[in-house]
Amino acid sequence: MRAKRSRRRARPGPGSERRAAGARERRRGRLPILIGGGVLAVALAALLVVKPWADEGDAVPWSTLGTADVHALAFDPGDGSRLYFGHHGGLLESRDGGRSWRAATVSGADAMNVRASEGRVQIAGHDVYLESTDGGATWQPVPNDLPGLDLHAFAIDPGDADHAWAFAAGFGLFETTDAERHFTLRQSGNWGYLAAYREGDAAVLLAVRDQGGARSRDGGASWEPLAYPGAALAGGFAAATDGSAIYVATSAGLRRSTDRGASWQSTAFTGVALAVAVAPADPLDVVIVDEATRFYRSRDGGATWPGPEG
Repeated sequence: MRAKRSRRRARPGPGSERRAAGARERRRGRLPILIGGGVLAVALAALLVVKPWADEGDAVPWSTLGTADVHALAFDPGDGSRLYFGHHGGLLESRDGGRSWRAATVSGADAMNVRASEGRVQIAGHDVYLESTDGGATWQPVPNDLPGLDLHAFAIDPGDADHAWAFAAGFGLFETTDAERHFTLRQSGNWGYLAAYREGDAAVLLAVRDQGGARSRDGGASWEPLAYPGAALAGGFAAATDGSAIYVATSAGLRRSTDRGASWQSTAFTGVALAVAVAPADPLDVVIVDEATRFYRSRDGGATWPGPEG
């Protein structure tokens, strides 16, 4: 048989009332601390809700793309409100400056690289080299004589749409001067994130090489290093048409150079920048996508990053 529990309470011993009173006083003393901590917690929670981008240097995202990876950004040269974003799963386009995005008419094609010139948009990636000459309504393969179409980097001369460069994995860096129909090998090795600008009548090529930046003024035949931007490169370069502003995506924010890569300055975006593009008509109009696929836009060279209504 189970023994019954005794319900008889123990009588308070000597000093028990004093101990109980002391406990009540200690609880009353802690109450303001607990309340104050609760208010602080609520305030911090509210701050995080209101400013989820605080870690990005007060940059306000315009939209979130939601793709599995981040690779390429490009402006339409004739329309600053139209942009393209490339990823391994295809191509997205925005017609409202980056506020909203939709899948382009080409889907499922790897768009590691996106380049737009007057009247033409091109994408290149793993065994993909396509172009549209009707604003993206239809797409066709680009006729070419490259030895391979695993294209990890691509750039177009902003002063001559028939002049371009491509890095074919396993083969090297190639240059074309006849709208990509015929390519000439410039250098073997590995290259990434090509971009180009103009100095007078000459094209200047930028590239990521050996984890650093490099520049070529002879079509890719020879190279010189760029200054270290102060943080590891996480993406590539974007340059104004005349090279008056060059941007580079790093693991500690977006950096900007106004002396063609001789020195770099931090911008107000301090998160991880992966893709970057600058408007052809305005060297201060720059856009980025970060590691969380959030899209940002600055119209003052990266000094501020307001939201779409800013």
